[in-house]
Amino acid sequence: MKNIKGKLIVFGFLFSVLAIMLCSPYLVSYGEVVDSSQSNIKVSVIVPVYNTEKYLDECLESLENQTLKDMEIICVNDGSKDNSYEILQNHAKKDSRIKIINQENAGVCVARNNGLKAAQGDFVIFCDSDDLIPPYAYEKAYEDAVIYKVDVVALKMMTFVEGKETVDINSFKYDPTKVKVCSRQENQNPFYYMVENSGYVVTKLFKRSFLMKHNIAFKEGVTNYEDALFNFMVFPHITEMVQDDNIFYCYRTCRPNSAATVFNVKRVLGSTMTVTKELLDNIAIFNFDQADEWVFAKIMDLNYSHITKDIPNPDEKKYYASKLVAMLDEYMQKNNPTVPQWVKNQIEDLRKIAEE
Repeated sequence: MKNIKGKLIVFGFLFSVLAIMLCSPYLVSYGEVVDSSQSNIKVSVIVPVYNTEKYLDECLESLENQTLKDMEIICVNDGSKDNSYEILQNHAKKDSRIKIINQENAGVCVARNNGLKAAQGDFVIFCDSDDLIPPYAYEKAYEDAVIYKVDVVALKMMTFVEGKETVDINSFKYDPTKVKVCSRQENQNPFYYMVENSGYVVTKLFKRSFLMKHNIAFKEGVTNYEDALFNFMVFPHITEMVQDDNIFYCYRTCRPNSAATVFNVKRVLGSTMTVTKELLDNIAIFNFDQADEWVFAKIMDLNYSHITKDIPNPDEKKYYASKLVAMLDEYMQKNNPTVPQWVKNQIEDLRKIAEE
């Protein structure tokens, strides 16, 4: 009898452990995230990693040497086929702030979203795994946000050419006079009155509770303009932000096989069509003057030139023109938006291509 009771107790214990494992998002969804109970984390740095073994050590060292110590570095290994995962493991052994999420290759949007889900910091910021961050960057960005009580801090970027230029991130000096507060009235377009660069997320510090409140995340499956779409969803919700024009981010350009280097027009248009649908589906959040005009202008900026100039194949040109015109026609018939004449002219150009 005692043996039966003992076996039942052991069975119950094992069942409880299994249940915890199945229910825990960190164990199931996030692979090797460690110590999720940490508190007092000021900034969560989210680093998607895919086949960047050549640059990863340098990137991680620039993060580890930040003057801000109360932070976590969430590295999302997106199914790398080189030695990136091993490099991450070596750094995690030396620095307990580094947390590794190991996932099958699913793209940068999924990687960043998984990083967001695991983040514990008051603020979050994104860093690509081949770029470099000056030592003062995250401490000063955090101070900007806290001092001025804003949800978003916009930061300045510099670029350098891989193989031709080197950057000494320790040579940058911080100048507090380069900080300014940008604001707008609620009916004013934030992209005109506040945001100098909405094309990057790596140059923005975001309050994590703000992103959660407005359910803002990356649109999974988008491989181009994912940063712009994320920012499109952010800035209509804010009326004040900080712009810090010190150098905060060193962006490596012309890296072979990087997403920014490889151009595939069909892949780009696959993304811009998704971005177009997201803009139309969420047009209600753009509650500023002449929002219709801004949204439709942005849609044409994203699509028109790619369709009319970049696609050589007539059948493919017709396909994308038809798809975009159908999307815009459906929206305009239901909502009767105010559209600039130059946008109407471009829609008619696309309609002709679609009907050829």
